[in-house]
Amino acid sequence: MNKFKGSVLIWVMLFGLFLSFNSQAQFRQLPIPSQPVQEDVESTYHLKTAEEVLQLPFWDDFSSGECAELLWEAKGVNASFTTGISAPSLGVVVFDGVDESGQPYSSTRLEEGEGDQLLSKPIDLTAASDTYLSFYWQAGGKAERPDDSDALELYFLDSEGNWELAWSQSGEDDLSTDDFVHEILPVEDKFLHEAFQFKFQQSGRISGPFDSWILDYIYLNKDRSIIDRFPEDRAITQIPGSPFAPYFAIPYFEITEEKITGPISNEFNNLANRFRAMEYTVSLRNSATGELLDEPNTNTPFNPVPQALERRAFSSSNLDVKELVEAIDEPMDVEVSMYLIAGDTLIETDGSGQSSNVDFRMNDTSKIVIPFRDFYAYDNGMADYAAGINQRGGILALSFELTNPSYLAGVSIQFVDPAQRNNAIELMVWDTISREPLYQKEVLIPADAGLGTYSYFALDSNVLVEDHFFVGFTQYSNDYLPVGLDKSGDSGDRIFYNVVGAWQQNELVRGNLMMRAHLSLDPVVEETELPDEDLVIYPNPVTERLYVVGEVTDIKVFDFQGRLINIPQEEDKAGKMLNFTESQKGMYLIKMVKNGQTLTQRIIVQ
Repeated sequence: MNKFKGSVLIWVMLFGLFLSFNSQAQFRQLPIPSQPVQEDVESTYHLKTAEEVLQLPFWDDFSSGECAELLWEAKGVNASFTTGISAPSLGVVVFDGVDESGQPYSSTRLEEGEGDQLLSKPIDLTAASDTYLSFYWQAGGKAERPDDSDALELYFLDSEGNWELAWSQSGEDDLSTDDFVHEILPVEDKFLHEAFQFKFQQSGRISGPFDSWILDYIYLNKDRSIIDRFPEDRAITQIPGSPFAPYFAIPYFEITEEKITGPISNEFNNLANRFRAMEYTVSLRNSATGELLDEPNTNTPFNPVPQALERRAFSSSNLDVKELVEAIDEPMDVEVSMYLIAGDTLIETDGSGQSSNVDFRMNDTSKIVIPFRDFYAYDNGMADYAAGINQRGGILALSFELTNPSYLAGVSIQFVDPAQRNNAIELMVWDTISREPLYQKEVLIPADAGLGTYSYFALDSNVLVEDHFFVGFTQYSNDYLPVGLDKSGDSGDRIFYNVVGAWQQNELVRGNLMMRAHLSLDPVVEETELPDEDLVIYPNPVTERLYVVGEVTDIKVFDFQGRLINIPQEEDKAGKMLNFTESQKGMYLIKMVKNGQTLTQRIIVQ
């Protein structure tokens, strides 16, 4: 072999290794743990006592945001407000190949078997006739679509305790991931016993959240027929949108007319096969006090009148910006509520009266809480999935844009995997990711990091940001470091990652990465060096109580905005004890006087 051919061969081999490396090191969507872990439902597959048996009708559209414990025993199934696409009503349940802890049912990559299950509690069908079960299903939705070998199956339990397959759907290539399919099935006479149960079972690849089925609006009742597909129900289908798009939340001191990019949006679905005059109300309230901040719509009629089976997007009237700016003059949470006045009521059973256990008004209201504090956030605080990279030295970044220059006070990140607690990362801030960082520091993921918890990392130096900036981190592991991913919107084009020495803009993962930028109008206050021996402040970070050991007077606590905070103080045998139990997480400044000198110390509350 000559030198030229040998060089070419080596180059090709190296290029192949690079491509292989590049294909393995990537930014991708990941599962998240779901807590608490529920017991395996296999032990529940038996006839129950009469005291535990439910009565007809049986109905759940998951608009409560969970699998109701009074109706279901769930294994691995997660409720979601955002994973379904154009769902019949607010809320769905998701079946995939991971269990309640977010772990695959199998560690073998291509292994197939039974995964998630949704099992009804026993239902008394002894006096039932013309009994039908109806439901909606969708292949994948905003999750991953099922493969050909995957299936969603429905089983009925007979009086002998045997499960019989009643319906199944395989993952065919031509299945739409955007459309829900409505099914209605008769419950044959052999199943009409005092402890009837039914279960939905996902089967197929069980090595991860790769093949998902979406289920919604399950309705079982007697005196039905095969054409009984149109309940007298009008439903909201989404959680309210934020008027600050693309952001979900902005700092309270940043609220201006320019920041409100649109009204509050939603959608309704008329499931009935006849028109219905309807009205809607939209309100914003202080979540803590209930004070009404704005009500852009009060019993506003829909015009034109909603037609049979119509699905329609709708929005609030314009918000009163001046009133909001005046009302939100300090950190607070604002509850946004949208509800329909649609004439929905308790479901009728047989024409002789109304049932007290099924109320179609449950899905007429949709709420979300928008925090107005010190941060910008794309996410709404609820993780549907996670996302991360799997490369030592890999960097993940999220971009933000500002109207006015501010100081970056800290960064919040929702690390959803408890196994990553106490791992080190390098926190980073850039004005442009193609340049050197403005700030970088090695920090530890806190011991309490997990699903639903943001890890707050306070910056210990002044970082002025303006116009456009990025926050993110470098990881020191080849394992995925999952960050929460909210599917209520899509700011995926603001996510950037670097796993092979060059920055790439995300084009694969859709959703809102759960990283938040905390701002301050003033620079971070510099600390005073404390005396070495006769003054000690510990622990820092603090979770509940902070001890100031030494002879000091006039102890005051200020938050990141420089506001005086009332923190309970008690005398301790060696000094003072400050109680931060009820305080918000974040950075605080302790000011005190010792021998006539004012001293300052920055602390972190976790």
